[in-house]
Amino acid sequence: AAAPVATTPPPPQPAVWTGRVRFEARDPTPTGASQARRVLPARFVRVRAEAPDGTPIAEARTDAEGAFRLEATEAATMLAIESTLEHEGIELAVTTDGAGTEPHVFRAPLGTPQAPIDLVVRDEHAEAGALHILDTMLLGAQAVQAWTGETLPPFFAYWGRGVTTVWSFYTGERPAGSGRYTIELLGGEPGQQHTTDTDEHDEMIVLHEFGHFVMDRLSSDSSHGGQHPRGFQIDPGLAWEEGRATWFATMVLASPLYQDTIGIQPTGQLRVNHDLERGDERDVRGIGSESSVAEVLWDLADGAGEIEDADEDGVALGPATLLEAMIELGRRPGAHPALPTFLRHLVQSGRVEATAVKRLLALGGHPAELLPEDDTSRWPLDLAVPGKVADKIDGVSDPAPSGGPPRPSNGADAVKVYRVHLEEPARLVAMLEIFGSGRGQDREDLDLELRDIRSELLDRSAGQGRFETISRRLEPGWYLLTVRDGGRGNRVGYELRVELR
Repeated sequence: AAAPVATTPPPPQPAVWTGRVRFEARDPTPTGASQARRVLPARFVRVRAEAPDGTPIAEARTDAEGAFRLEATEAATMLAIESTLEHEGIELAVTTDGAGTEPHVFRAPLGTPQAPIDLVVRDEHAEAGALHILDTMLLGAQAVQAWTGETLPPFFAYWGRGVTTVWSFYTGERPAGSGRYTIELLGGEPGQQHTTDTDEHDEMIVLHEFGHFVMDRLSSDSSHGGQHPRGFQIDPGLAWEEGRATWFATMVLASPLYQDTIGIQPTGQLRVNHDLERGDERDVRGIGSESSVAEVLWDLADGAGEIEDADEDGVALGPATLLEAMIELGRRPGAHPALPTFLRHLVQSGRVEATAVKRLLALGGHPAELLPEDDTSRWPLDLAVPGKVADKIDGVSDPAPSGGPPRPSNGADAVKVYRVHLEEPARLVAMLEIFGSGRGQDREDLDLELRDIRSELLDRSAGQGRFETISRRLEPGWYLLTVRDGGRGNRVGYELRVELR
């Protein structure tokens, strides 16, 4: 008998699938994220047609309405939606890992090519949260392009439900040298989305953290870090960075209501409910108040375009003008601004009259000294080299000398910052003499730090005794010396001496 003839199965036939992808989002309410859900288009995200074993067959990107067209073959059975996007130079992702290599992926059956796909990713799926974060970051990146013409470097958010449970925060470049930057966002306690703090639907929080990225890349960095609860006068640099990140978020969304939810209606609540237009009479005001920073910046910008000015403060510079001024100020040698530095720059650059700023400050209940009368830096204090300065750290007094409760870790009275300039390479020697025992048990413990002009820690002396010393070889440039409370509440005078060797 003749041997059977081997046959080759015919190749899969071309097939085209069209459709759109959307996702569910929630809004803030006084009792947590809303029960009601908005349905938004998944803009510019990557979609794939996959074989049953997960092999990619075709790939496309959705448009501004979430619509897509996949030219694949009949071998494709699954549609995969990935939480990444590339659009007009903007590269964003939301990933399940801290290295930013594994995006969230939602899969659904493709169905037949003849039937258009209308896929809505429900909020019961974590991928809906990832798509909401992705779209919110896109709003921020597009706002920066519109206001400045700048396209930001690649960026990703590390987020997952039940992953990060303490705070959302900006982590900078990750990995170092990659040119890619990231934030880590709260995902709430595992399985407890309805009662714990998860930030995928808190657009203000996502944009606040994204705002830190914007300022870091385009402007300056005055923050030494640390937590920043409201109601305290904190380190002015930290207040500046946190306040302007909040301002950025409210400008992108064109709303003064900065809100952060915990849980879902009706069992949730608002962790933060700050109306930048009306302020909060119970909050502190001044150079160390992040509320002052956010409210003053809002009042300077509102009234322009579609941003309503409810209190009619008389200034309407708009977000583009303010961000332009921040970028310009950040390019100055030795730039390490706080709110007074910025207000002085606005006036000196001719963007606004001093009388208008003074009226705006008075209307918002902010101290008049936030607008300096001259170019002497109120913070940080400039220290000549060689030179010396005497002052006092107070992380104990209640109320603190600057107002509000004491805050030993980073309160405005518990941290003093000095800026020094080196004209040529030299060894900088900083000697801190404490006018007391220098011991924590006596509440007279102070520490000394050396940082670069962008707040990166270079050296630290944190012993127990009357003297702290830093000696370090440095290149020409601007540096910061910080005298701070040893950490548990200290109150003592000191003298700081600096010299070159």
